[in-house]
Amino acid sequence: MTYDELKSLFWQMTADIIGEKLINADKFIRFKYPESGQPDWKISQDIVFINLSERDEDYAKQVDSRFKTENETVMRYMARTRVWQVLFTVYGPNAYDIANKIKDGVFRQSIHNLLSRSSVFLIPNLPSIIQANELFAGRWWNRWDLTLHFNELYEMTPDDIGHIETVSVSTQVNNR
Repeated sequence: MTYDELKSLFWQMTADIIGEKLINADKFIRFKYPESGQPDWKISQDIVFINLSERDEDYAKQVDSRFKTENETVMRYMARTRVWQVLFTVYGPNAYDIANKIKDGVFRQSIHNLLSRSSVFLIPNLPSIIQANELFAGRWWNRWDLTLHFNELYEMTPDDIGHIETVSVSTQVNNR
């Protein structure tokens, strides 16, 4: 999957889990902070920011290859695992409850089905939800963070490695 496709997948997952808790999921589930550097929502509104980044894991550094003969040539199919770290930063009066709903919701069968159709799977080592209130304009904004990890089976573009046109074989008799 492309990065944008993954972002859409995690946005959809989040909307499916908590959509009914937010007034307008399209506005209040986001990937970007406001570019002006200050909140464009009210302290009384709930909002979720999703930050998706690839995680440096030994497991993700291995490539599996398989070879298949097709149309008189040999194709190499390669796949590897990408490990994704998804940080949910939740603001608002219901921030903890929303973060907790995400933490629990990733275990729902419908969410598993949504992710698995794209070869994405939760790594079920659930961390604590961390309170990280922020001081802005003389007011404390309620904030809770949750970080989840996922494995993605990533298949690379097949590679045509060619074929063997001729083979020379020579033999030698050794009489001792």
